[in-house]
Amino acid sequence: MCRVGVGMGGTVSFLAAAVLFAGCSTPPTAKKRALTELSGLRQRSASSISRQEYWNIEETVARAESHLARGERKRAEVLFDLAAGKAKLLSERLELAQAEKDEPQPSSRDAVSKQTADWDDQLPPPAMDSVSPLPPPAPASPAMAPPTEHLHPQSAPAPVEPAEPQPGEMRSVERGEPAEATETARPRSSVIIGKRFSYTVGKGESLRYIGAKFGVSWRRLAQLNRIDPQKPLRAGQVLRVDTRRIVPRQIDDGIVINIPDRTLYYFRNGEVDRVLSVAVGKPKPVNDPEKRDWHTPTGNFRIIGKVKDPTWRVPPSIRKEMKERGKEVKTIVPPGKKNPLGKYALKTSIPGILIHSTNAPESVYSFSSHGCIRVFPEFMEDFFNSVTEETTGEIIYEPVKMTVAEGQVFLEVHRDIYNRYENLDEQVKSIAQEQHVEERIDWNKVQQVLKRMNGVPERVSF
Repeated sequence: MCRVGVGMGGTVSFLAAAVLFAGCSTPPTAKKRALTELSGLRQRSASSISRQEYWNIEETVARAESHLARGERKRAEVLFDLAAGKAKLLSERLELAQAEKDEPQPSSRDAVSKQTADWDDQLPPPAMDSVSPLPPPAPASPAMAPPTEHLHPQSAPAPVEPAEPQPGEMRSVERGEPAEATETARPRSSVIIGKRFSYTVGKGESLRYIGAKFGVSWRRLAQLNRIDPQKPLRAGQVLRVDTRRIVPRQIDDGIVINIPDRTLYYFRNGEVDRVLSVAVGKPKPVNDPEKRDWHTPTGNFRIIGKVKDPTWRVPPSIRKEMKERGKEVKTIVPPGKKNPLGKYALKTSIPGILIHSTNAPESVYSFSSHGCIRVFPEFMEDFFNSVTEETTGEIIYEPVKMTVAEGQVFLEVHRDIYNRYENLDEQVKSIAQEQHVEERIDWNKVQQVLKRMNGVPERVSF
């Protein structure tokens, strides 16, 4: 629950460049033009687009969104106009290149084919990758707990509480086999992490609290355990929990945050060091389209500051929302139990976006923030101490994840909460083609997974 002020480097150069592309439009008009141009780019073949140019445009839009959310309309207008101009110029260049390519040129066809095979064959809306695939998977790091056998819910011995995952600890790591011909596939996960286990309910704990702690939907918990979510849990009650998930990116060191699965992945030395459930930005209300959204922006970032016991300086946009809802309008919230930032905050290079603790732990693993990344309080201190300034990261948006493990294809699907895809079916087909596994997939199983959207890896191969 935050938007905070962070200085924007390079403002003067952006202002100067924007003059070449834009007149004086209002931010909503400039935003619409930028998103329209960007949408046109996304519909093009990725093999014809420079990933750096595309990501640069996405980053500019994300920065504009952040400034607009804070009520800084002039800065937002400049950046939206700049993004629209860049996207338009890139589109025109691509059209010209396509026209030249359509002319019969036998001598250059092979060279063009080789060039387009050198990188990804699909644009991942909305931000391009900036990481490289890992080398073939190494054995599990000694620092991680050894894999343990999955405890099947129906065969679990009664009411004996097994060891539960410690904060940030990953059990049961499955290494997947690399897809064939991976030289044209963009880096995707070959790792399934997490496990099925039983959890004994503590005093005063709710489905929302347990779901937030382990990164599982409270509705899924109720369904898995066949309990009425309206009834309170009993202390000592044993619940089945499934925390398995596909890691969406593999990097050497740093942070990956995937918005649809509300999860932060922290890497060290090429291994997943810890996984944290998070809360991310609110979508636009379905029943009130006039209200604005609070989307978490995508793109690359780095940690530029660490603050213990932070003070929250409430931005104008949130003060306006407080007033509209009839709440007490606050300008500054000092450290303490009433501070939505909790005890620890990491400043990112994305304007207005923090990774922070919270005074509302049940809100974690939801789409409820004003754009920031909320971490479960119990786990934030250790994570805060592990991360150093200049740690790099990326926020991505991937509701569909797929991997191959032990010869089987697994699919994990989450809601397209920001409505960035017209059809998730097509996204599954596209990823399957990237990984060269479409012929190994039972598409009837795929349809069932898409219908359920359980958010856990499910086998879809024959």
